[in-house]
Amino acid sequence: MKTSGTAPFTFAYRDDFRNMPAAAQAHEAKLHGGFAQDTRPGQGELYYGLVDCGIVQVSADLTRQAIIDLPPELRGVNFHSTRLATIEGKPRLVLAANLDARVVVVGLDGQVDFELSRPEFEEYADAEQPFKPTDSALVDSRLYVADGYGSNYISTADPVGQMWRATFGGKTEDPTVHGRFGTAHGMNIAPDGAHLTVADRLHARLELFTFDGEFRHSFALPAGCRPCGIDYTEWDGRVYAAVGSLDDPDRTRSAPIYILDGATHTVISTIRPKEELGIDLADHIHNVVWHKHNGGLHLVCQSWNPGCYFVLELQ
Repeated sequence: MKTSGTAPFTFAYRDDFRNMPAAAQAHEAKLHGGFAQDTRPGQGELYYGLVDCGIVQVSADLTRQAIIDLPPELRGVNFHSTRLATIEGKPRLVLAANLDARVVVVGLDGQVDFELSRPEFEEYADAEQPFKPTDSALVDSRLYVADGYGSNYISTADPVGQMWRATFGGKTEDPTVHGRFGTAHGMNIAPDGAHLTVADRLHARLELFTFDGEFRHSFALPAGCRPCGIDYTEWDGRVYAAVGSLDDPDRTRSAPIYILDGATHTVISTIRPKEELGIDLADHIHNVVWHKHNGGLHLVCQSWNPGCYFVLELQ
């Protein structure tokens, strides 16, 4: 069996988990988004959006996938991020539509609950300022939305009142400037539960903020790797992070997945899905999340351009 990575984080490809429905496989090349995880007790399903198909639900044991239909007007929309959040006691999928300047919130049945359009802040008063949301995160009663393909602000919204509240960050081309982003591509709640970690793809770094938008710390990743996001998990009593990279620092090599120590954010294992595991379409890694089931640990992944869904298993 082929493996990749450094012990204790070596992974193998589980090709038996490539079980997309035929209707989804027909559109897999357009897969350009991220995974939502249902962490509620007794659940464990994952969800991802697929252009011209709908929302795809992956069973907790990763063996089955099913398509959730969306209203016709949403089927052609690319959802760059899919997040599961509990809003007013009900599970909802928060969908960041990067090409449509909006965030759509739907139930697990695919029915629309509400939408957030372009933020109504001074920073967006100029019509030339783009809004192209790429990710979201829910912290208590605040929904955070990253405008990674647009003006690179992180905006907060009240999901109950369905209105925008505040914004921070913004664009910078200067990698020595912190608190602003080259590309605020993906984000997640930090392990301490009190900060937000933002993957700045252009500047190959992770920026740490308080929930009020105050910059706290920056963690450098290998130069030029273009990190797309970050996901944390606890394993054997410690916290680790997984980062999918769009490129390798050496442009002659295919992109890696980095496993980081969750406290220091230093790389402790490098997974090479194409070179070492033989996944031909894994040239650029767009999204990676941890998934635990029945004592096993997996990485659920997707590459981009073309899109490809695949699962790795810890050995």
